[in-house]
Amino acid sequence: MKLNPAIAELCGIILGDGHMHKTENRIIITGSLEDKHYYERVVIPLFCEEFRVAPGLKKSKNKNSYYLRLENKTVFNAFLSLGLKRGNKINAKVPLSIMTDLNLIPHFLRGLFDTAGCLKFSKQARKYNYYPRIRFCLKIGPLFRNLGILLNKLNFNYCEFKDKRYDTAYYEISGKKNVDKWIKLIGMNNPVHKTKYLFWKKFGKHIPKFSLKQRLKSIGLNINNFG
Repeated sequence: MKLNPAIAELCGIILGDGHMHKTENRIIITGSLEDKHYYERVVIPLFCEEFRVAPGLKKSKNKNSYYLRLENKTVFNAFLSLGLKRGNKINAKVPLSIMTDLNLIPHFLRGLFDTAGCLKFSKQARKYNYYPRIRFCLKIGPLFRNLGILLNKLNFNYCEFKDKRYDTAYYEISGKKNVDKWIKLIGMNNPVHKTKYLFWKKFGKHIPKFSLKQRLKSIGLNINNFG
């Protein structure tokens, strides 16, 4: 399979919230209820564009999440050929062909952020949440270390810290200048994240527990004209 920006983004998505089945030729990608729009508007079209197949979108039985399911041997083997692994992602790595291509790294990072990252805002010394932070939380392992290398290649300033209680580690890119740089170089395709950024840019703050629908209304958009 020829690697291109769309495939690199899908690799990031799968390594973020996806799972390559241990024995079957099945890919599952799971997210929150609000991720439904991201799946419909971004992820499914990416699969259709590259493979001419559309994953099925379903609501989980517990009704607190949506998931995409694609069972296709050709597609599955294509991602295996790039270096993605079956089963547990504890030893997952960024494909070498992406690690060494500066043109593909931003697309991969966007897919990984849209699924495994978050945009947070802290109060610092003020009374409201205004200070932006892009955060990744991953299991300690090869994928986490690979991510640090990619951030270095794009000259991002970040801090790193670990939580050994849960065997997890964090990268955090903080401050207006750094977050604006992320938007310029990487971008965000998930409406959940992008509306937080647009709301912050318009009002200079973030309101905790504001829903996607509330943020869209506040910035004068709806999900159908959101781009």
